[in-house]
Amino acid sequence: MDGSVLVFKGYNSGTDQAKYISVKRSQDGGKTWTKESKVGDMIEVDGDMSDDGRYPNNNWTGLGNVMVDEVNGDIMVFMTTLKTAQKLFRSKDHGKTWKMEDTTIKPGKDGWIPATNGACDPGVTIKNGPKKGRLLMPARVFVEYLNKGKNRKRFNDLYAMALYSDDRGKSWNSSEPFPLKGTGESGLVELKDGTIYHNSRTHMRPGNRRIAYSHDAGETWVDEHEDDELFDGPPDVYGCKAGLLRLPYEGLDILLFSSPGNRSTRTDITVWVSFDGGKTWPVNRLIQKGPGNYTWMAAGRKGTPSEGIIYLLAGKDWMARFNLAWLLEKDA
Repeated sequence: MDGSVLVFKGYNSGTDQAKYISVKRSQDGGKTWTKESKVGDMIEVDGDMSDDGRYPNNNWTGLGNVMVDEVNGDIMVFMTTLKTAQKLFRSKDHGKTWKMEDTTIKPGKDGWIPATNGACDPGVTIKNGPKKGRLLMPARVFVEYLNKGKNRKRFNDLYAMALYSDDRGKSWNSSEPFPLKGTGESGLVELKDGTIYHNSRTHMRPGNRRIAYSHDAGETWVDEHEDDELFDGPPDVYGCKAGLLRLPYEGLDILLFSSPGNRSTRTDITVWVSFDGGKTWPVNRLIQKGPGNYTWMAAGRKGTPSEGIIYLLAGKDWMARFNLAWLLEKDA
C-alpha cells in the first residue's frame, strides 16, 4: 500500500536443502532492492499425491499465490503443492516482517481442495457491488491430486477456479469450476462495472486462451469462450502461464496480457494491450527478445515512487520496468 515492490522466491528443491520462501523489497520504484530476507519455512502436508517426476517433494509446499488486501494493507503469501496448505504468511508492515497463521481453504463441490498455485496470477480485492471488500484469487484443482501410483495423469480433468474470502483471509470458499476442464494457471481482474474477467491457460487442447466471466464477485462463471486473438502457448497443445493486469485508471478497462510472442518456442516475451476490458487487443510490443517463459505483472501505486510503472517478472530470469506510454509508442 506504500508503493513497496516485492519479489518472492521459493526454495524447495532437494531433500537435504532448506525449504523456505524469501522476499526482496524496493521502496524507490524498483531502482534498488534490499537483500533477500526470509518470509518463513515451507511445511509438509498430508496427502497421497502424484509421483509424477515433474512434481518432486510433492508433499512439501512450494511458493503459492500472493495477494494484497486493499482494505487493510495486509499482504498474504500462500504455500501449496498439488493441494494447498491450510496456512499462510501475513505481513502487516508492507513486507518487512511476516507471521505464519492458520487459514481454512474449503474444498469445492467435488470434494477436492484447490491449490493456491503460484503459477496463477495474484488476487484482487473487489471494489464494486454488494461484495465490495471481498478477496478473490485464481486457483486450480488437481483432480485426485494426479492419481499417485496409478500410472496415469489427470490433466484433462484439472480445472481453473477461484477462491474468495469475506473475512480478510481467515477462510476461503471455492467458486464453481471454470466451465472448461483442462484449464489452469489463470488470471482474473475486476472490470469497472464489477464483472470479473477470467483468462486461463488451456493446457490440454490446441487453440487460444479461454475466457469466462463472473457477475457475482467470483462465485460462478458464465460465457466461456476461446479468445479471438490471444494464443495459448507455446506449445500449442500445452500452453504457457501468462500474465494479466488491469491498470489502475479510474473508469477505464485497460488490460495488459504478457506471454511468449512466438507461437513455436517460449521466446520473445510480448505484452498485448486492450482498451475494452479484454474484448480486443489492438496493440502489442516486444519486451525482450530471446528466452522467456512464465510471466507475472504488477502496477505501481499512485502517490508513491512506483506510480505509473508496470513491472513484468519473467520466471527466474529477468524483470522489466516500463509504462503505458512506452507500450503505445507508434515507432516501437
